[in-house]
Amino acid sequence: MERWISETIESVLSQKGDFEIEYILQDGGSTDKTVEVFKDYKARLEQNQIPLLCKKITMIVAPEKDEGPFDAINKGFAKATGDFYTWADADNTYAQGALAGLAAVLTAFPDIQWLRGYSSTMDEAGHRLRLKQSAVYRQDWLQDGIYGMEAYFVQADTVFFSAALWNKVGPIPSEYKRAGDHWLWMQMAKYAPLWCVNLQTTNYRKRQGQLSMESRATQERWLARPKRSLKAWGARLFFSPQSRMAPRGEKFFLWLYPLLFMRGKHRTQYIDFENGVPVKKWAKTFIIGDNPSYADIPETLYQPH
Repeated sequence: MERWISETIESVLSQKGDFEIEYILQDGGSTDKTVEVFKDYKARLEQNQIPLLCKKITMIVAPEKDEGPFDAINKGFAKATGDFYTWADADNTYAQGALAGLAAVLTAFPDIQWLRGYSSTMDEAGHRLRLKQSAVYRQDWLQDGIYGMEAYFVQADTVFFSAALWNKVGPIPSEYKRAGDHWLWMQMAKYAPLWCVNLQTTNYRKRQGQLSMESRATQERWLARPKRSLKAWGARLFFSPQSRMAPRGEKFFLWLYPLLFMRGKHRTQYIDFENGVPVKKWAKTFIIGDNPSYADIPETLYQPH
């Protein structure tokens, strides 16, 4: 990750707001300069050579062998002391204002244990490919492992959760090398709803060799959820043609979804911002916002901070 780690680090250190950041690099034995680059930023931060824009940033280097990405995540969270956790690959970045926006949400609604924003996708060179609008998630579908199988994914880099919630369900079992996040969402959904926030939080880099792109990731999702329920069949019957017909059939599917899946107790709220203040709103369909649309939005180059 030597090629991208500086952009990743700078996107964290440039977060501005009334919060503290504990930034742990969990490294399983890199042979490039990833750890060296992180240590350089750590030294510069401690020598006040990097301006501090939030209350405090602590950078911790933890080089130790692991059994894969999710074992590394377990090891990192075992060291963490903060109130809320998230993880990021060393080639992804955080959007400006992401942590301030989430901090505002958690201050306004302290009962929230689990929330996510939305992400843009960029290529290896940092060109933004698409801007993804956030979706809402049914609690029962999360518990049944439908998202990421029959319906859209819960994108891991956009998700933040309380230490208390992690301690209820973690660590992620060691047999998961590629789909541990899928298992984790199923477990967390047993205890708390996933709140979606109309806020860009991350930039996800799409590149060759990502483990989540391999067929074994799908096999592991079946390990987490071996059977397809009637609800899962219903979701598949809806989202399979929806994905093939997008964006031509966009309006039809956005209209049809609430008629089929948002009745009664399955109506879903999300969090928006009005004049910078977080507010709860009722979702009109599975894509959030006042004018929901899932069309790709081309954007300019990602600019490192």
